[in-house]
Amino acid sequence: MVVTFLALGSGQACAAPDKQPRVAFINPGYGTHGFWKDVSDTMHAAARQFGFDIVEFDSDRRWPLMAENANRVFMMDPPPDYIIAVNEHQQGGRIVIEANARHIPIFMLLNDLTEEQKSRLGRAGHNLPYWIATLTPDNEKAGFDIARSLVEAEQQLHPGTKKRDICLLSLAGDSNTPASLDRMEGLDVALGKFPQLKEKRRLVVNWSYDEAYKRTATWLQDGCLDAVWAANDDIARGAIAAIVKAGKVPGKDVVVGGLNWSAKGLKLVKDGQMTMTHGGHFLAGAWIMVMLNDFHHGIDLQGRGPNYSFPMQALTRDNVDRFEAVFGQRNWDVVDFSKFGLVGQKDKNAGYHFDLDHLFAAVKN
Repeated sequence: MVVTFLALGSGQACAAPDKQPRVAFINPGYGTHGFWKDVSDTMHAAARQFGFDIVEFDSDRRWPLMAENANRVFMMDPPPDYIIAVNEHQQGGRIVIEANARHIPIFMLLNDLTEEQKSRLGRAGHNLPYWIATLTPDNEKAGFDIARSLVEAEQQLHPGTKKRDICLLSLAGDSNTPASLDRMEGLDVALGKFPQLKEKRRLVVNWSYDEAYKRTATWLQDGCLDAVWAANDDIARGAIAAIVKAGKVPGKDVVVGGLNWSAKGLKLVKDGQMTMTHGGHFLAGAWIMVMLNDFHHGIDLQGRGPNYSFPMQALTRDNVDRFEAVFGQRNWDVVDFSKFGLVGQKDKNAGYHFDLDHLFAAVKN
């Protein structure tokens, strides 16, 4: 399909809906399991509802493969109508430049270009007019909330000892992906707000269960440990396995907080072994399709944005059962994603409501 764009610098589009539009998604992760599968699943569910065809290129968390996949996208014949990319390991800059050179509208998902990259390469809607919009979750608040949950859990375990020092091991995902850096920024804010939280070591474990297990096990041999701040659920699970191996009880001897809303993470929350699994950001796969559909039908996303953010939220023992009752099977087709769009809205100032309450409200009867 060929989409004719009018006044693209302002984000306006005029679509010729004669064929199903093709969207190339350069997935930095795995398409068969884990977080990026969840992103992909929600994206495909929304795409089916809106009538888009997703052509996905999975990169298995290997940035050289992601670069190869970007080349494959730009060699597609005919070219895709849209591209969705992620600035994982800061590889998104070249993809944005190439898309603009080929006049293919591109949306950045979950990881925006860094300020340094934008200063060097350009910004959406300015000198990069085909970079339509960026959608990112509030990772900083998530990092803060995980740390706060550890303090609150410790206070419940040791009532009346608010000033008790908490030996903290922080396990970061990586040292250069914007989402990872933002989560650590939230952790740093929490360390300033809760002086009883004493960070003993901050380690990068590359989003890996195995590395988290090994680094936690090594730390437990000599270091004190009351709490683990984990950048995602896989990391939290690795730390928990090491804690159990050391003869300690997660949730009692050591409190652990994670992130991703993963099925295994939800179970650990229910069992009391994790304080929370923060997240909901895998739904960005669906949310970006909502935005892409709006743009496809002429909504001026650049004029309204072009930088969009949505909240991440915690699933705890207080709300995990309700979530599992509705979404435990990970069947995202039960959600009417059209309810989140701006197409047809009478209120011209309406914004996006990408949150858990609206997700529950959009479940089909």
